[in-house]
Amino acid sequence: MIWSAAAALVITLGVPVCQQGSPMAQSSMVKAKEINAKARADAYLKEQAGALKLPQDLSGLSYVNTVQTRAGSYVRYQQTVNGYQVFGRQLAVTVDPSGEISLVVSDYIPYTSVERVEDKLSKGQAESKAHKLIGDNGEGDWGTTKNTFGYVIQNRKAIPAYKVIVHAKKPFGAWETIVHAGTGKLLKKKDLNQKAIGSGQVFYPNPVESSGSASNLADNNDADSPELTAQLKPVALQGLDGSGTLTGDFVNVYSKAKTNNKSNVFRYTRSDDRFEDVMAYYHIDRLQRYIQLLGFTNINNRSITANVNTYKGDNSFYSPTKKDLTFGSGGVDDAEDAGVIAHEYGHSIQDNQVPGFGDSIEGGSMGEGFGDYLGAVYEDALSGKSFGRACVAEWDATSYSAGDPPCLRRLDENKVYPNDAIGEVHADGEIWSQPLYELANAMGRDAATKIILQSHWSLTPNASFNDGARAIKQADKLLNNGKNGTLIDRIFNARGLSTK
Repeated sequence: MIWSAAAALVITLGVPVCQQGSPMAQSSMVKAKEINAKARADAYLKEQAGALKLPQDLSGLSYVNTVQTRAGSYVRYQQTVNGYQVFGRQLAVTVDPSGEISLVVSDYIPYTSVERVEDKLSKGQAESKAHKLIGDNGEGDWGTTKNTFGYVIQNRKAIPAYKVIVHAKKPFGAWETIVHAGTGKLLKKKDLNQKAIGSGQVFYPNPVESSGSASNLADNNDADSPELTAQLKPVALQGLDGSGTLTGDFVNVYSKAKTNNKSNVFRYTRSDDRFEDVMAYYHIDRLQRYIQLLGFTNINNRSITANVNTYKGDNSFYSPTKKDLTFGSGGVDDAEDAGVIAHEYGHSIQDNQVPGFGDSIEGGSMGEGFGDYLGAVYEDALSGKSFGRACVAEWDATSYSAGDPPCLRRLDENKVYPNDAIGEVHADGEIWSQPLYELANAMGRDAATKIILQSHWSLTPNASFNDGARAIKQADKLLNNGKNGTLIDRIFNARGLSTK
């Protein structure tokens, strides 16, 4: 649900007096802005409670946080029942610098009753149910099981439930189950591993795009060849901690190859498993530095663990519970293709901005589409060639595509919503990736990516395609006084998406 507002709210708050420019003054000013933004958001939500279908006193909303940026403030709330969260249901309020409430995206669901459970399952019982419900074959966990009590709302009834996150070996990955707190019945199951479907050194961005052809390039079980070695590019690895490992400001590589060199010289060809470790470190580090060059120091600004040469499957994924990345070595090793690396990093970016993002089919499709967009524009920027445009992960795709170039997915399929939506996030992600890519082609990669990243803060886990389109137009208004509004309308409307 989305709500636009035109009227500004004027609320004056007292600010402690301290010397201007001092750390105390700056801290006080930031705190005052956060309080101010929340007060404006609270007042507006109470004023519009009827239209937004909220309790008049906001009793069903719990304040989460306020994110401050130069372009505006984003106040986030969590829906609750009896003090416990309603899983996946949030509300985000966008406040512009003048104090105007310019956008409300709401997942809030009204309910008329709360189901009572006389014989509540223990956490241990719920976890046991969850393992069985995902078909875990009993080989054990590869990570800590997480278990949270809360509610889901179905048919206007609040149902007590456990959300259990299982990290299983088979089926491999992180799985979320929502289990009825009384009966143990499965209410919802979700594969949390944000995957780049396909198969998986430094290549810059990958040997197909840098050479301009897929001819004479073959994986051949990680063997070197003159054609592939010719595509290697020397790069500077920034931010290393000096330990001799690939650990730095924004990346921590965990690998069975155990890459270690006290001289911090990491030069390998692709026949050496340490090559993929360097690929993962370099490209993730570069992506985060690029985000910060755009002016964002509060998006995924951390050292993320990248698991390389640890998983033999033909998939890669981001785990929103462990907050790490895993790159598969099936087929072409996924960490040999910068497009795949960027795609997976895209999932971690969105989860950092909106925890739990992609809880619906359309939200998950926007996640896949954004990952493909990030991979495609990153590849374009590195190669500087026309070959491979509107195509992502060309090297990875040589294992399963005969195209020239081969593509994991394309960003110019001209899919239109809702007719071309099939309910599968990777396919439907092409509905979302194309308008993002067209924005980058029309206004430049930097300007488009800045708007897209800014827009994420306005969204919620269950946001729809139309919520995303409206949030992008709103972000342009905040960042650029709306100068790209007509362009944004045209591009998104052509894909069947509403920006109003």
